Order: sequence, then C-alpha cells, then structure tokens
Amino acid sequence: MFNAVNNPAALRGLVFGLVSGLLASSVSFAEMKNIILIMADDSAVDNYSCYDSDFFSSPQIDKLAETGVKFNYCYSEPVCTASRVKIMTGRDGIRNYLNFGTLDKSETTFGTMFKNAGYATAVAGKWQLHGAPNGSLAPDCGFDNYCLWNYPGTTLDRYWNPSLVQDGKLLETTEKDYGPDIVANYLIDFIEENKDGPFFAYYPMILVHNPFPETPDSEPMTSEEKKMHKGLKNFRDMIAYADKTVGRIVDTLDRLGIRENTVVIYTADNGTNRTLTYPFHGEQRIGEKAYATEAGSHVPLVMNCPGTIPEGIVTDDIVDFSDILPTLADITDVPLPDVTLDGRSFWPQCLGEEGNPREWIFQYYYPKFLPAAEKHGQGVRNREVVWAQNQHYKLFRDGSFYAVSDRYEDRPIKSEMGSRSAEKTRKMLQGAIDSMPRKAALLDPEFGN
Repeated sequence: MFNAVNNPAALRGLVFGLVSGLLASSVSFAEMKNIILIMADDSAVDNYSCYDSDFFSSPQIDKLAETGVKFNYCYSEPVCTASRVKIMTGRDGIRNYLNFGTLDKSETTFGTMFKNAGYATAVAGKWQLHGAPNGSLAPDCGFDNYCLWNYPGTTLDRYWNPSLVQDGKLLETTEKDYGPDIVANYLIDFIEENKDGPFFAYYPMILVHNPFPETPDSEPMTSEEKKMHKGLKNFRDMIAYADKTVGRIVDTLDRLGIRENTVVIYTADNGTNRTLTYPFHGEQRIGEKAYATEAGSHVPLVMNCPGTIPEGIVTDDIVDFSDILPTLADITDVPLPDVTLDGRSFWPQCLGEEGNPREWIFQYYYPKFLPAAEKHGQGVRNREVVWAQNQHYKLFRDGSFYAVSDRYEDRPIKSEMGSRSAEKTRKMLQGAIDSMPRKAALLDPEFGN
C-alpha cells in the first residue's frame, strides 16, 4: 500500500540519526512513543457515556477514559475548519485563519513536526483544507501516507460508495463499500507496517457528520426507537460505530504488542449537528454546531497509554485545541515548530502531576454560518467573534458575559448582577482578550465569505 520511496526504513533511520542530536534524548528510536490522534466530526461532549450520557453508548472510549485520563473541560472551535487549523498548528485562529476549508500553506503542522523528527506519518479520514486562496494538501502538511475524503478529485459521497483519494489515486468503490471502514483499514495497515515505530497517525474521522445513513451494524428500528426521528437513531448508531472503530485500532496495538508504547487520544472537532435534538438525563438538548456557545465547542478529550498514563485520572483543568501540538511534542520530545504558538503542554496532568494548567483559553471565530455571528459579531463584515473563558465564565469581546453552565448562552450576566467571584473572573478574561492580537493576521474579506 505504501510507496517505499516515500517511507523506507533506511531513510527513516538516516533521518533519525540526523535529528537525534537535536532531540538531546537518551531514548532510542524504537522506544519513542507512537501517537494516534483520533478526532470525531460533529460530536459534543455529551454524546458519550463516559461523559454521563444516558442515551449514547461508547464502551471502547469509556474504557480508554477509565484506564487513562479524561479532561472535563476541553474546547474545540465551533466548526470544523477553525478546529482543524488550530489543532494541527497549535496557533489560534486570530493568527492563521484564512477561509473556510483552507489551511494556509505557510503554516507548520504537527505532521511536518513529526516527519522532520523521523516519524512515519499518516492521515486518514476527512481533509477539507485545500480551499482558496492558498490551501494545503496532505504532503504539504507532512503526510506522505493518506486516505482522504473531501480532497481534490473526490465527490460528496463519504459513507456508502465513498469517494476517497489514497496516496494520490482515486479509489474505485461500490455501494457495498463503507467509507469509515476503508479509512480505518488503511490506518490499521499503516500501523502494522510501522509497528517498529515511531509513527504518528492522525485520524480526523468521517463519522459522525451528517447525512445520517445507516451503518453496517444498524438494525431495524425497535418500537421504542420508532418514537424518535430516524436521523437521530442513525446518529446514535454512528456514535456506536465510531466507538467500535476506536476499539479496532486499540485491538491492533494489543495484537502487535505496542499498546504500551502508543499514546491514543480521542476528541471531536465541534458540537453536535444543529438538526439533532437528543435526550440527556430528562432534558432535550439541541445540537449547537457552528454556534459560539458552550454546546458548540465543548468536546471530549480522553488519553490513554498503559504503563505511562496512570488509570482513572479525571481533571477539571481547561485545555483547548492549541494545546494539542505542544503536548504531542512534550510526549515525544520532538522539537517544536519555530513559530509563535498559543498552546501549552498538558502532558504533566496526564501523568498525574500538577503541570502548568491554564487560567483561561482564547477563541477567535469567523463563522461561515451567518446566524452564529448575530449575537457577538464584530470587525470584518460584523462576523468576527472573539471570547475568553475559564471553566465557569465566558466573556465575549463585545462585553457579553455568561456562566458556562448557561448552555445556550441566553442569560447574560450584568455587572451589577455578578458575584464578587464572577466580577473578578470578568476582569481576568478581559485581560486575556486584551493580551491577544486585535486583528486577524490572515483573514481577507475577499476570501471571508
């Protein structure tokens, strides 16, 4: 499957020999940690049983959480491109967001970071980063091995009879072929071929984005399920199938004997689809994808590596997607890109240590979905949304202030209404906003639609 010219063991050994001095590490090439970063598409934190859902079931991810570390306050951006650019670069969108569906080629990603350090690299799943005016392809981002939907040459079909480009070639598929299976099989093959390590596998899942077709495991609707919308039933099946796929990957690591040398990470890129309403402990929750609300960007984050990450850690430290890249560098001791980064490593917390937890996170968002900018949009076309928050409160640049527990953010806290603690936090968050650039560095109104 893989082109030996692109990724021969001899060349990887040579590359490692050249960079080992820079790494200043006594760890051998074979002992360096492998990384598998899995990111679901459109799935909020409350879509998982390990985060207390009583409607969705995710036993494989639950097991990773129980035997690893679970972060209760992880935040993506509210929509896919912004989240994907941020997680791949470790930089906030105010520094590098250009256009929906675009990752600017001038940016350095975690794929390039690992490739330069001698890692075998692969990306499989959803791309959608090659748009105008200066978008990126997988090799531009350090990935010579790739199997991707929403890539040049593909069509809209992602599930049954999927349109996928694999290592530069459009695959021939049929109506019996299921895209998430093809992608997962590709990654499993990559892991098997690179079991001697080190490798970095980035898995931005095709699941669980709409449309909501049946999965290979879907059963006919029961009498109870007929009371719900079929899209919701299929979405629940898709969560279960994503969870099953995670289990397949973990089983591969066990079978190859490399589980204890591989850090598995699971997260999601934004909130649940807006067309879905789902139960959560007696209430009906509406998906808030694309909205700059708590429900639009609060996502799961679970990390697991037996023998390295202690079991059963649950932390309330707040993290956001800019923290992923420096954390990966900290895990593996590879050099960070020589650019301004906004994230900080949370790897010490994964080891049960205090670390250097954040007091706040900063978010910059330019929504494609116009209603998402109606409340707080400013700047370019009145659509730039900026805020800072901690685990309890959230302040927008327009002065609007909310409790994080206000899921849909329709009850602003006025200054005279806030407690002493709330007002102290408001001032801290205002300082956080003031500490970041005022103007987006790359956003161009010509490409800002």
